[in-house]
Amino acid sequence: MTLPISLLSPLLLLAVITFPSSAIAATSRSSSTHPMIAFSTIRSSASSSSSAAKRIIDNTIIHRRGSTYYSTRILRASTKSFSAMSSTSNDINSPSQTQQLATRLIRGSNNNNNNNPSLNPPFKTCIAIAGGGSAASSAIASTSGASSILLESIVTYDRRSFAEFVTNYNQRDVVLDNDGDDGVDDIVMGDNNSPSQFSFCSTQAAILLSQSALSRSIQLSPRFQDKALSCVGVGCASALVGNTESSNGRISTAYIALSTLRMGTTVWEVKLENSEGIMSTDKRSRGEEETVVSNLVLASMIQYREELEQDENDSMIKEILDKDCDELTVQSYKVTGSNGRSNTQDCSPAAGARQIIQGDANIVSILPVLQNIKNDNDSSSQSFQMETALADGQNPFPNDVIIVPGSYNPPHHGHVGLANAAVAALRQMRRAEEKECNEVSLSSKMLRSRYSSLESFSTSSSSSSALKNLWDTVDKHEYDPTVLFEMSVTNADKPPLDPSEVERRVSYFPTLSDMPKDWGVILTNAPLFSQKTSLLDEVCSSSPFSNRKMTFVLGTDTFVRIINPKYYNNSVENMIDALVQMKEKGVHFIVGGRLEQTESGSKKFINGEEEVKSLPVHVQEMFTLLTEDEFRLDVSSTEIRKQMEEQK
Repeated sequence: MTLPISLLSPLLLLAVITFPSSAIAATSRSSSTHPMIAFSTIRSSASSSSSAAKRIIDNTIIHRRGSTYYSTRILRASTKSFSAMSSTSNDINSPSQTQQLATRLIRGSNNNNNNNPSLNPPFKTCIAIAGGGSAASSAIASTSGASSILLESIVTYDRRSFAEFVTNYNQRDVVLDNDGDDGVDDIVMGDNNSPSQFSFCSTQAAILLSQSALSRSIQLSPRFQDKALSCVGVGCASALVGNTESSNGRISTAYIALSTLRMGTTVWEVKLENSEGIMSTDKRSRGEEETVVSNLVLASMIQYREELEQDENDSMIKEILDKDCDELTVQSYKVTGSNGRSNTQDCSPAAGARQIIQGDANIVSILPVLQNIKNDNDSSSQSFQMETALADGQNPFPNDVIIVPGSYNPPHHGHVGLANAAVAALRQMRRAEEKECNEVSLSSKMLRSRYSSLESFSTSSSSSSALKNLWDTVDKHEYDPTVLFEMSVTNADKPPLDPSEVERRVSYFPTLSDMPKDWGVILTNAPLFSQKTSLLDEVCSSSPFSNRKMTFVLGTDTFVRIINPKYYNNSVENMIDALVQMKEKGVHFIVGGRLEQTESGSKKFINGEEEVKSLPVHVQEMFTLLTEDEFRLDVSSTEIRKQMEEQK
């Protein structure tokens, strides 16, 4: 039997593809203006006497255009002997297979994860379908455990429904340029002028759907770690013909796009065999084409979640694309951020520090990523590794975040304890503020903000009451505030930290116990508080119940310096003005106390209470002072460093 198709993994990087080094060098020299990503065309073909498909590399072009990096891989089955596979095509692409793929997506593969769902990386997805492919969502929803991955699914069958969905939720401009050498027009998304008529079945349409679904997934996920690492948007735009008299040889086409913040967007372009030369009994019906597209939607998500190797992905796809001349084109787009640079492939904390030092970013987030480790006995275990995630405005920070600034040399349980105490204090503040908003006059305003995308909102007592009860039910599952441990890589009067030193310090965080439920590390180029607030003001958003955007958590000594007129040209007025400006930006402070030895030799707990009383009332509101019962710091970074040196 001749194999029908062989297909590359859609997210396969250039380094994984094996080419002679001389060929790569020659290609690079001939395309020196496009030095980044591989564009390769690969087809599967076989003679009638061959028992296996043969891969032929037609060309390899190193390519970069505009502000988007991309790689393309085209694969086609061009075999002529399909009797064995075609005879079972109805069994292969069947609703039962769709259900099997959905189960694998949720629970994992026996081969990859020992059938242990806990070893699957977190996966939070919204799916947007225009045309065929909706059975993928139905299969997921009908599988036990669907709520662990599926946030929302929408079918935008009407053109106006499509337009309103991608307009409401597409929050990023995307520019996707092709090189023009293969006859494919440039794909432009965003504010650029595009005179051609929009096609609802195209790469552009699929990416609009997936990017909008990604934005929706981020909106529905309250935790920063989920927003940055786990949220996935899937879009499918298709035009299916089926086996009908009116098909007139038209080809059924589908575009499946999967988007994430870190990896960019991958598009699968599918062309299903429907040529006039095929007997009508061998052609797929419209329902069978729907099943094929739905199965490919699920396969694209499985490939991403399980990070399948090429052979594993080939095997899965061969069971779906089972007709002569079915064709799949895979394009991987790397969309850059506002600074014109793509996310670095080096995800180490040191790479994030270099972005700051070189001026490529002002804020870089570093998050704990769960890694699966293969043990000697073929079992799997997990450990967290700190990886650079996103830069500047790409970071989807939740509203009302907690910022814990420090040098973290090293981070220790005192930092964690102070952060957890701040989480408890802010949670209590939020409850009080929400209780205030329970008044009818305020609840309508609050509900309007939650439904800001609606053109109108009824303020009648019945609808307001129903919606208020709805959100009260939703909010019963309370999420803790996000904690960001902030470290300035640059210094006001010293050289910047060495990237290797930054990585050393950051690597301690996953080893600490009792970490907050949602946390991360952010590197900045802001050594001064005024710089920190200005920088974070651009990327943070306020609480739905107050204008508070960020809460800085400080020790008493740092707090005393912030309100010391000495640092404001010895002017109390300048100090008050600076604090008021911070307040207008949504800044709040939580202060943790410590023990101080008095002249008599006894110890006294101090938390800045006396200093706060000297401030005007409207400035005092900016500070929440933790009591001794809530938190007391009895650990010194200096002492810890001394102990670490002694243990060497």
